[in-house]
Amino acid sequence: MRPMNAEYYLQVSCPDRAGLIAAITGAVASEGGNILDLRQHTAADIDSFFLVALFAIDLGSRSPQGFESGFGSRFSELARERSLQWELCPKARRRRVAILVSKTSHCLYELLLKRDEGELDCDFPLVIGNHPDLEPAAARFGIPFRLVESGSGKAASEARIQALLEEYRVDLLVLARYMQILSPEFSALWRERIINIHHGFLPAFKGAKPYHQAWQKGVKLIGATAHFVTEDLDQGPIIAQDVLRVPDSASVAQFIRMGKDIERKVLVEALSRYLSHAVFIKNGRTFTLG
Repeated sequence: MRPMNAEYYLQVSCPDRAGLIAAITGAVASEGGNILDLRQHTAADIDSFFLVALFAIDLGSRSPQGFESGFGSRFSELARERSLQWELCPKARRRRVAILVSKTSHCLYELLLKRDEGELDCDFPLVIGNHPDLEPAAARFGIPFRLVESGSGKAASEARIQALLEEYRVDLLVLARYMQILSPEFSALWRERIINIHHGFLPAFKGAKPYHQAWQKGVKLIGATAHFVTEDLDQGPIIAQDVLRVPDSASVAQFIRMGKDIERKVLVEALSRYLSHAVFIKNGRTFTLG
């Protein structure tokens, strides 16, 4: 029987001290692991160290569960010695990501296209909408669409959403221009597992028609921010951002078109970083590696 090959992400955070990289990579090597990619960062301001490694292993006669159990037992000793927080995750385990939408389609299409092109290593088991408009878009990609209208009240609609997330065994939520404010209770339940795209770099232009407001003020930069959802509206830890310089000759329609382009890019970037275990949160702030 040919040896089974497996790949794993190892994510580590801890107080900074000498010898961490050698100790961690040595532990992987002692188990027969071959490191394929390694990214690390020391945040000197808060005395913190972050590392994510992707390594390959020949399992031989071991089952994946057997390897993971053995690795966990041995790595836990190092974790106790070095005060490490760590997670081992099989690369083959694809995260199940639910997409929440309203009526705007550009972010939904971008996520589904990037997944189909192999640029997002996850599965989208369902799309949830508070309007029926995007059901045909989900159907084109063979993804179930579930309508959860908000007319019955926030508590009832969020209870229905939660039931769907449990039914489809969802790991992560992505708000792809979902135009509903989640309750503090729901946000806390899914803490650090909801990613939102926001017309960031327009923080003064809240509410309806932000690009129209920006155009009226003559802004020179527009952008987007992908962040984790918290109980504080649009104040969660930031995962990815980008900006685009716009000329004064641009119309409102051009603002909107350029804004959609940058929203697509930033949302996919944020989800990709999350899926590669490159996002760390420390004291309410993100550190992304790579």
